[in-house]
Order: sequence, then structure tokens, then C-alpha cells
Amino acid sequence: MEEKKVKPGDLVLPGDYLGVIEEYFPGEGVKEENGELYAVRAGRVVVDQNRMEISVEPVTDTPPLPKVGDVVIGRVIEVKPQAAIVQVIRIEGRENDREIATSKLAGIHISQVDDGYVDSMQNEFRIGDVVRARVISAEKSPIQLSTKGHDLGVIYALCTRCRTPMVRRGDRLVCPRCGHVETRKLSSMYRKVKV
Repeated sequence: MEEKKVKPGDLVLPGDYLGVIEEYFPGEGVKEENGELYAVRAGRVVVDQNRMEISVEPVTDTPPLPKVGDVVIGRVIEVKPQAAIVQVIRIEGRENDREIATSKLAGIHISQVDDGYVDSMQNEFRIGDVVRARVISAEKSPIQLSTKGHDLGVIYALCTRCRTPMVRRGDRLVCPRCGHVETRKLSSMYRKVKV
């Protein structure tokens, strides 16, 4: 019995026959068994003629992984003398803003807060703040973040006294309810990003 020939763009399921090792090298989502190539995941067939490689591109959206250079939105869960610990909520710009696939913990070291000297992490971040930060290392857990840059930093903060959302006045935050004034490493996008 002759197997049916698959074409680029065909939808395949795990275990579907794709061809023989003499035709193509197995790429992502493909395994070789006794010289024959089979799909290991559901998806669309992709053929790279230059590399003579066949692969299966998933059609189901897999949870995104943060990569170096990605901008993430996260909530500060702890502030230490040398670092702020952030729980990453999502990766900015990824369609449908799905939760990330790896550990959601990230850290902002005191040296990565701003371009200038930072005296105290307590003046830059508070527990509960929502931050916009860039991934600078994603190899190990926790992911390492930086808020160096005009558009990076705190994008939403609550008053530490009465928990009212703070309003930006220049480079400071003012509580509209109790008048308390606080400082943060503020993003130019403060209260302009969906939280």
C-alpha cells in the first residue's frame, strides 16, 4: 500500500506519515522511525527546500516564552535592598496576551533600575506596583529584567497609606485621596498601559 504524499500546508496529526529520510531531514515536530518520517504534533506541514527539511508547525498557540529583548508587564511582589522581585503577568505585544510558559518570577537588580545611581530600592518600587520592563536574561530562573529607559518602570501604583491609585505629577506620585506624595522609577507610560 502506498502512503499518500503530503504537501506543504497540509494539516497533519501526531503519527501521520510525512515521507522518507531519503527525501527530507526531520525538522521540528517530526520523528524518524526505520527511515520513515512521522508527525509528532498536530499542525501544518512546512518544507524547507534549501535545507531539504520537513517540519510540522503547531496550529495550536503554545504559551509564549519570554526572550531577551521582550517587554513584559509584571507586579512587584517583594522589594529587597538590592532587587525587586516581580511576578510576570504577560509579554507585551503577543497576540491575545496569554500567560507565559516558564516560571513567572523575575528580578530587577538595583543596577538595572535606571541609568543613574539608585540609592534605595524602596524609592523605586513598592509591593503591588505594576511595572513595564525589558528582559535582559531568560536563561535561568528568575528571569532578569531592566527598567532602564524612558518608557520602562512603574506604570500603575497604589498609595502606600490608603491604597488609592496614585496620580502622576511630574516625577512624583500624589494620592488624590490623602495627598501622600511618593517616588518611583516611573515609566513615561504611567497609567497608559492595560494592566
